[in-house]
Order: sequence, then C-alpha cells, then structure tokens
Amino acid sequence: MKLSLCLLLPVVCLFGCISPTYTRPTLDEPIPQAYREDSGGQAARPADAMPKGQWWLAFADPTLAELVTQAATANQNIATAAANLRSARAQAASARSAFFPTVTTSGSALRGTRSNTSRATYSGGISAQWEIGFWNALPAYEAARATVQATAADYASMRLLVQAETAQNYFQLRTLDMQHALYESTIAAYAKAVQLTRSQFREGMVTAADVAQAETQLASAEAQLASLDGQRAALEHSLAVLLGRLPSSFSLPRGELTATLPNIPAGLPGELLERRPDIAGAERRVAAANEMIGVARAAWFPSVTLGADRALTGDWLRAPATAWSLGPSAALTLFEGGKRLADSDAAWADYEAVAAEYRQTVLQAFQDVEDSLSYLNWLAKQAEAQDRAVASSETALRLSLSQYRGGMTTYLQVVSTQTAALTNRRQAIEIQGQRLAHAVSLIKALGGGFQASELQEE
Repeated sequence: MKLSLCLLLPVVCLFGCISPTYTRPTLDEPIPQAYREDSGGQAARPADAMPKGQWWLAFADPTLAELVTQAATANQNIATAAANLRSARAQAASARSAFFPTVTTSGSALRGTRSNTSRATYSGGISAQWEIGFWNALPAYEAARATVQATAADYASMRLLVQAETAQNYFQLRTLDMQHALYESTIAAYAKAVQLTRSQFREGMVTAADVAQAETQLASAEAQLASLDGQRAALEHSLAVLLGRLPSSFSLPRGELTATLPNIPAGLPGELLERRPDIAGAERRVAAANEMIGVARAAWFPSVTLGADRALTGDWLRAPATAWSLGPSAALTLFEGGKRLADSDAAWADYEAVAAEYRQTVLQAFQDVEDSLSYLNWLAKQAEAQDRAVASSETALRLSLSQYRGGMTTYLQVVSTQTAALTNRRQAIEIQGQRLAHAVSLIKALGGGFQASELQEE
C-alpha cells in the first residue's frame, strides 16, 4: 500500500505544470502616457471629485439620482446578469467538489422460503472513491474561478451600461422639456404677431402676404412643438423599461435642465486596464481559456482512483459476515484516434480567440475615451460660440421688430430674424444637453469608478 502511494506522488506533483504559465495579453504597441484629446479636464463648473461608484451624484440632480437608483434595483438586464453570476459561482463550487472523495452507501433486506423454511437476509455496505486527478481537477477549478470573475465583471458592466443609459435618456428628456418651454413662449409671441398683422391688414397697413407669413410661422412652431412631445414620449417609454416599469404606468413631470456639468479627470491611459469592467471580464476569460489548455493536456495523464469498500451480509439468525477492500487503481487511455490532439489544438485556438477579443476590447475602450474627450472639447467651444450667436440673434430681433413698427422694413425681415433667434436658442439648449450626455459617456468609458481589484474577492 505504501509503495502504491509513493508511486503516485510523482504523478500528483505534475499537476502544477499542466496549464501554461499565464500572462496578460499585450497590444502590438505600447500604451501612451496621455490621452490625445485630453485637454486637462472637461468642466464648466468643476466638482471637487467624482464620487466613487455613485458617479451620477456629481451631476447634482436629485431626480437623476432617484431614477438611477431605481434602475439599479429593478432593471431586468441587471437581474439577468446577477443570475448569471450566481450560476457561475455554483458551477465553480461544483468544480471544487472534484477535490473531495465520493462516498456512497447501499443496503437491502430480503425474505424468502426454501424447503418450507422462511428466512430473512440482509446486506449493506459503504463505499468511498477518490479520483486522484489534480492534474485535471485543478485547472478545471481555476478556469471556473476565472469565469466567475469574468461574470462578475459582466455584471458590473451591465450595471454601468444601464446607469449610463438612464442618465443619458434623462438628460435628453430634460433637453426636450427646455425646448418645449421655449416653443410654448415662442408660440405665444407668434400668436400675438398674427393678431397684430391681421389688425394692421384690416387697417390697410400691411399686405395679405404679411398675414400669411405670420400664420405660417405660427403653424410651423406648433408643428415643432408636437414633434417635441412625440420625442419626449418615446424617451419616457425608454426610461420606464430601464426602470423595470411598464411604459403605461410611468410618467415623469416636466422640469428644467438643472444638472451641473462635473469635472471628469481622465487619468492615465495605463489605468484604463484596471478601470473598465469589460476589459477586466475579457482578461479573466483569457485566464480561463489558459486553464482549459491544462484540462486538455490532462487527458494524457492516467486516471488514478483510491477506493475503499466495506460490506456486511448475513441473516437474522447468524452473525453477519464482513468484507472490506482498500487500494488504488489506475487507467490510461492508449488510443482515441487523435481526439486528445484535436482537443488540445481546439483549446489553444480558443485561447487565441479570447486573447484577440481582449485586445479588441482594450482598443475599443481607448477609442471610447478619446471620442468622449473629443466631443466634450469641441462642444465646449461650440457652446461658447452658440452663446454669442444667441445674444446677437436676440439683438437683431429687437432691432427688426422696432424697424417694422416704424415702417422701415417688411414683415419678411421680422420672420427671418425670429426664425434665427429661435433656432439659435434651441441649438444652445441642445448643446447643453449634449455636453451632459457626453460627460456620462466619458464616465462610462472610464469605467464609472470600477476597479479590477474588486474581482479578487470572487
């Protein structure tokens, strides 16, 4: 017995070198020291710091905070990701069970007759089997653990995605609310202009063309207002689904776009690998694929089982007979028609595929950050220019109305300046909403406060 165990020890010691030594895949070029589009902070009104995890609080909008909190607890995509994480943990626990022996028991009791004699017999036993296959069980378990960590990163990614979509939909909806208020005041002014031109037409001061132009402008603004209402309804429906609600049972009262544009430090590009949950998940899947190569290699090793049995048989009138056995057994597959080679090649190919997916995820992450920084840079410049355009168009409108009342210009000139003023004011509101939405995109691109070290707890 001691000799058998000694013979097993060298084989058991081999399990530690079954899987290849794992290293994180690298890009073909080094990670830069700074983002190309980073101008040192994208802020209109800087915040002291981004709240870790609860990044939406930096926008200082209580309604937004309430909506994001609801989405985090009721969104069904998040619920699906959470269930997937529980399943992955259960599968890891199942893989860990391979390290322990399997113990079974059995028993029976029979009664019969022989030569007119009634006799009862019984039997029972207990059996323990332990497959000493660390070279197979350990890489399978490590692969399952890495999969748990990858699934945990998927869960974090889904939470961040839903939170970001909720914030962006909310900002778009508030942008439409601001434009709705703009059009309501504009329509009221246009309605007064129609009444004025009709009165002047009756007095012979203007032509019918002036009346038609005023009525056309009013009808166009009313049509735009209806379009805004339709867009808002669609966004409200989208928010309802994000919150796990039926669209028919959810409504959000109109309000102003009061959120603060926070300062968002982009940090160093090298930190992005630890801050993006999708990158962390992709990297953990590479680690799992690396361990599956070890599982494929383990097929070349023998299957060694240490077994122990104890049986008890007899009848009710005689002392029971006992038997026991203890010892190892081994089995080695000699020929499978190339199956093991094919499985090993497939494991390597799977590893190369997920490694390429990891690199692509990293590249996409850097693009996301650069895109968001770029949008915020030119939107800041556009907002400054648009503010000047709004001021100039309002001055032009005041002068045009004054000249029209004095009979120095036609109503066509008034219509032109009114249209320009409305367009510029609406564009300014859109830019404000876009800056907030792209600030959310940058936070999402930077990982929303996630740290890959959180996965080590899985």
